[in-house]
Amino acid sequence: MDLRWDTNLDGCDLGGIQVRRVAELVDIPFPAEVIYGEQCSGAIEYLRDVLGPSHIDRENLDLLLSFHCFLVRTNQHIILVDLCIGNNKSRPTRPPWHLRDGPFLAQLSAVGVEPDDVDFVMCTHLHADHVGWNTKREDGAWVPTFPNAEYLFTETEYSYWKAAFDAEPPEPLNYGSFEDSVLPVVVAGQATMVASDHRVDAGIHLEAAPGHTPGNVLVHLEDGGGHAILCGDVMHHPVQLIHPEWSTKFCHDQDQSFITRTRLLENYSDTRTLILPAHFQAPTFGRIVRAGDLYRVAL
Repeated sequence: MDLRWDTNLDGCDLGGIQVRRVAELVDIPFPAEVIYGEQCSGAIEYLRDVLGPSHIDRENLDLLLSFHCFLVRTNQHIILVDLCIGNNKSRPTRPPWHLRDGPFLAQLSAVGVEPDDVDFVMCTHLHADHVGWNTKREDGAWVPTFPNAEYLFTETEYSYWKAAFDAEPPEPLNYGSFEDSVLPVVVAGQATMVASDHRVDAGIHLEAAPGHTPGNVLVHLEDGGGHAILCGDVMHHPVQLIHPEWSTKFCHDQDQSFITRTRLLENYSDTRTLILPAHFQAPTFGRIVRAGDLYRVAL
């Protein structure tokens, strides 16, 4: 198996499929209770000592998150998975996200990818921090950022959020992201609704992973004997390797989220499969190793 690891690039090579993390924000602090509620009270100081300062702030015990996209290259296609937060998006209740003017597209350009080059855009789910770069502001309107790309949304996920949007919620749905980062793609005719087990390309397929959202999916990458899974928010932070029973306050169905997360950990621990979460700090991903009743990431 051809499996090379470079922590400087934060990427891996699975034979004919290459994966690279493109980070929009790193070291973003969240109080643990904001993410996991009171169930984590009293445990974070111990977890800080176990996981280290790259994941939990030493002084105030905030959890530290990365917000990143995965760039996937195959011999035929360029694919982007989970498009982060985006520029110029109004998110006043999330200051690090609000009206950003960041260099995400320049970062893609630096690794040889221009907007016209992208063939597929995929979102593991449609939360605001996974769809932001789906669109950009142009002449006062939101338009698809990647003009030649086919945007793949799972039918279950899109239908759930479209129904919620049509119900006219009292506040902007998903911080307004459904309206400014999802619907414009549909209006432009670039969205394709797919099943939760959709085969995207040779060696790339989706798998239903409900709980965090109704239509949440995993993205499997397989080539040359290597296997990697882009798991989105099935796990938000490494504390869930030690406490997989902790589902976030953002999960649609916390019990189902726990079931999905546990299944992922049990099925792929102590294997060569790489697990790539959407918010772990660098090094972003690795193999899951079982350590008694707990899990850890090993490079």
